[in-house]
Amino acid sequence: MAQDYILGSDDVLSITVYREEELNRDVRVGTNGCISFPLLGEVEVSGQTVSGLEQLLTQRLRKYLKNPQVTVFIKEYATISVTGQVNEPGSFPLKGELGVLEAIGLAKGFTKIASQNDVKVMRMESGEKKTIVVRVADISKKGDKSQDVLLRRGDIIFVPESLF
Repeated sequence: MAQDYILGSDDVLSITVYREEELNRDVRVGTNGCISFPLLGEVEVSGQTVSGLEQLLTQRLRKYLKNPQVTVFIKEYATISVTGQVNEPGSFPLKGELGVLEAIGLAKGFTKIASQNDVKVMRMESGEKKTIVVRVADISKKGDKSQDVLLRRGDIIFVPESLF
């Protein structure tokens, strides 16, 4: 799964270059989608897979090293947060495609007083706050996964209290 994961901001990567200890480091991908790496300066990693980044770094390091062997490991994944009327609110790693329904599951489900058809996904899109209402109970009852919302890094899911 990590090989297919698309890298982006807030991921923490452990990069090792075989027999080049001074180049080994842990780096966090910045909000601009880049990392800073010795000899290479700023490298855009957003949108790359782990193997794609290994190839990119290997290729660029060939200017400076004879036969670089680069390994990239994801130390920390970007996260989403689930808060409000769920049994175990918290931050969860976003490893690939994750919908609101699954995120609620990661938070151990709704509390008894949750408003299951008024779940809000809050995200930043083009520098502006956007709120998407998801009717989770309807999705569960009808089995219509097409109404679920795929989450993005940094999304916050808020489950309000039911008013009745």
